[in-house]
Formats: sequence, C-alpha cells, structure tokens
Amino acid sequence: MGEVARRGCCPPMDLFRSEPMQLVQLIIPIESAHRTVSYLGDLGLLQFKDLNADKSPFQRTYATQIKRCGEMARRLRFFKEQMLKAGVSPKYSTTPVDVNIDDLEVKLTEIESELVEMNANGEKLQRSYNELVEYKLVLQKVLCL
Repeated sequence: MGEVARRGCCPPMDLFRSEPMQLVQLIIPIESAHRTVSYLGDLGLLQFKDLNADKSPFQRTYATQIKRCGEMARRLRFFKEQMLKAGVSPKYSTTPVDVNIDDLEVKLTEIESELVEMNANGEKLQRSYNELVEYKLVLQKVLCL
C-alpha cells in the first residue's frame, strides 16, 4: 500500500495518514493472539483491518469472547452503580495492568454474587427492622390506651 500511495494514484496524505503505510497480514497463534494484539495496540502504530466484514457478528470465531467481555462490562457497570449508591466514588488507575481475562472473569463473578447476596441481606434486614418498628409503635399505642 505504501508503494501505491507514492505513485500518486491514491488521495494525498492528510493529517491522519502523515506517514507512509504498508499493508501486512499477521498470522498469530490463538494462544498468544490476545497478548500480541494488546501489545501492538499499546504501541499505537497500527491500524487493524477487518478481513471478515462480510460475516455477521454471530458467525465470527470470537463471538463468545465478545459476549464474555460484554458480560464483564455489565458487571463493572453494576459495581459502579452500587458504589455510587453507597456514596463511594470509584477511583480509576491509569497505570497499565497485565490481567488474565479468565482470572478477571472469575473474580468479577465472585464479587458480583457476594454483592447481590449482600444487597438481598440488606433488604431483608431493612424489612425486619421496619416490622419491628411497626410492632413497637403498635405496642406503644396499646399501652397508652
């Protein structure tokens, strides 16, 4: 692609394409694909081209990974909502962290189940408290008669 751009048959380079480019194809083993793409993305020197644009999202080989990531994003939004409801402001770190996505998914699932259980227990305690306050008020009214 860089050679074609130099011959003048393509539009002139604009601000977004100020450097000569080359079209290359990388074939990466599935075991190291995540780490490799993550590293290349951190460099900020590449633009990825979808070679499967004709396929629907459900026909792609990585559809299950996308669903997993979507579910983890939902859990993180839930955590943020719960933190804001509790009056705790979330703090974000800008330092890159090397995280295994499988370990992260397991940890998020554990934390979500604990938080859902805590919310259920909190609601149950609140109902019990309200019943006891109601009984107390009834007893006070009866004793005053």
